[in-house]
Amino acid sequence: MKQILVRSFIRFKSSLPPLSTLEKFNFRVSTHTINQVNENIDEYLNQPIVLNGHLNRKPRLMAKNSFAEIRDSSGNSVQLIFRPESTGEKHFQTIESSMVEESCSVEGLVKLKETRDGSKQWELLVTNYQRLNESNLDAARLENLKHTNPQDLPPHFRYLQLRSKKYQDNLKIRSKLSNLIRSTFIESHDFTEIETPLLFKSTPEGAREFLVPTRSSNLFYALPQSPQQYKQILMSSGFTRYFQLAKCFRDEDLRADRQPEFTQVDLEMSFVSSSDQVQIVVEDVIYQVFNKGAELPMYIVNEKGNLIELKNFNNDKTQFTKLTYQDALSKYGIDKPDLRFDLAFKNLSAYFTNNNEDFPIVEACVLKQGLVDGKIPKALTDSLNYNRRKPFVIGIKKPADIKWYRKFVEKGILTLRGEETAIDNFLSVEVGDIVAFSDRMEIPYENPTPLGKFRQLAISEYDNKWQRPIETSEGLIDEYDASKVFVGSWVVDFPLFNPTDVSNGDEAYPSYDKSNFESTHHPFTMVKTEDYKKLSSDPLAAHGEHYDLVVNGVEVGGGSRRVHDAKLQQFIFEEILGIENYRQLFGHLLDALSMGCPPHAGLAIGFDRLCAMVVGSSSIRDVIAFPKNQSGVDMVVESPTSVDEKVLKEYFIKSL
Repeated sequence: MKQILVRSFIRFKSSLPPLSTLEKFNFRVSTHTINQVNENIDEYLNQPIVLNGHLNRKPRLMAKNSFAEIRDSSGNSVQLIFRPESTGEKHFQTIESSMVEESCSVEGLVKLKETRDGSKQWELLVTNYQRLNESNLDAARLENLKHTNPQDLPPHFRYLQLRSKKYQDNLKIRSKLSNLIRSTFIESHDFTEIETPLLFKSTPEGAREFLVPTRSSNLFYALPQSPQQYKQILMSSGFTRYFQLAKCFRDEDLRADRQPEFTQVDLEMSFVSSSDQVQIVVEDVIYQVFNKGAELPMYIVNEKGNLIELKNFNNDKTQFTKLTYQDALSKYGIDKPDLRFDLAFKNLSAYFTNNNEDFPIVEACVLKQGLVDGKIPKALTDSLNYNRRKPFVIGIKKPADIKWYRKFVEKGILTLRGEETAIDNFLSVEVGDIVAFSDRMEIPYENPTPLGKFRQLAISEYDNKWQRPIETSEGLIDEYDASKVFVGSWVVDFPLFNPTDVSNGDEAYPSYDKSNFESTHHPFTMVKTEDYKKLSSDPLAAHGEHYDLVVNGVEVGGGSRRVHDAKLQQFIFEEILGIENYRQLFGHLLDALSMGCPPHAGLAIGFDRLCAMVVGSSSIRDVIAFPKNQSGVDMVVESPTSVDEKVLKEYFIKSL
């Protein structure tokens, strides 16, 4: 006997949309973009075209003619004209009920538009208008904000932000740069793109990790902070030139230039005998990004201290400006100085003794004619949010103020050790200037130093002041828009290790435990050859083969030559950093190094930061499609979310 299967009747909670809904799925695709017509209006004049996009503005309804505006994927918009005789009564009525941001397909004739200035513009006389999907009241309420400040749209409407020309352009530039970087690596330098796993293991690399639980008791993956260990293992795998645009994850406090997940351009090269070999490749990538990708010139600082344009890439030697970590901190108070500005500190230690012997260096920053209406700008004092001590900031308002240091000597803050005339000649202070001074350690572990923070504020407070002149064949250019100038530099000779900071953050001066060490970069960085013996005698005096790429005061990337000797790497883990379970954490790497791993070096470029710089933004959120907010929340999909207790139990997790 056949078994008869009876299908039970399903009661739906909502009704099936009407058959007319299918009209949304049957439409004409676009024949052109608005950009294409903009570039050659005469060619398309009176010609029929089809545009697909979104209704950009609220329609203006009139008795004879109605007007609307369509925006397509280029982010550009064009006016639509609706006339009953050409559009048809049906489509004329459709626009009456249309709402801003609805998606649509429009067919019409290209017509010249009358303009007051006589410029050649066009509009579309509509012959067919098809609504592809309705919009809602929220989009209509946000219409004005969308046109004025799209970045201020509520973050849970990120997709509306992304429809604006600004974000359309930003993400298209990002896509263009990623393709350009890939072609530079592959076609110009014979690199191989290799993807490394995102499910890694927990290892100490500096920042907090994101852990991924498994359904095995007390076993976790960790999302990688970088592909560092995998790419070193690849060097032991016979791939001599590797790169990838890698997703990385760090569970750290968020700022404008930080996200919990980010993208870096990661590369590694084996059989490398000098850091210059890596730096040459990176300079080519950066040169191509700015010159070809963004059509912006790159500059370097020459021996005269002027900026000169980098005309071409050199495959034989590095060209970016190089300065040591010690010079960067001594001259500019930070290891990522903005070299567009010639605002260096003056060391006053020959003239004054500081009363804190652990911070013996007294230095000053002079802002020539920095007073505004005879006053110090508030930003230089009120905005100096430094969690420890602040620099002393003095305005030279009258001739007597040139002896500004006398009151600090009287208060016992400074002790005079030189003649006043020599001090005055050295500083060359005049009425109208501002003097800021502070102290620091001989080897500055504070980064930025108090005076370094002051310099950053001064640069941002004064518009295009203290800029280095641009040197050309026709002479010097003193006045220019600094936002359009990009200066590439390398910071080298970093300390290999730092002492552990043991202060609680409330003291004026930081405290360090010089018997415990932390890696300045990461524990895989090679020591400079001349400092090799210091690893056993004085690790804090050893310098590493670490190099940072800095553009306009932004650390765009960082890298180093690696330790490729397993025994030396074990010594650093065990004896210097005191990692007791180094075998459990890094045994895989030590094994790879011990099997004939060649010398290698590499670097990682912050791709999000690089893209933000190219589009002229200070925030990487402007070049990421769906960024997290300051709390690490994705407001569009509302993640992270809570998980049902039943699911947590499968992963041996219990919520508190």
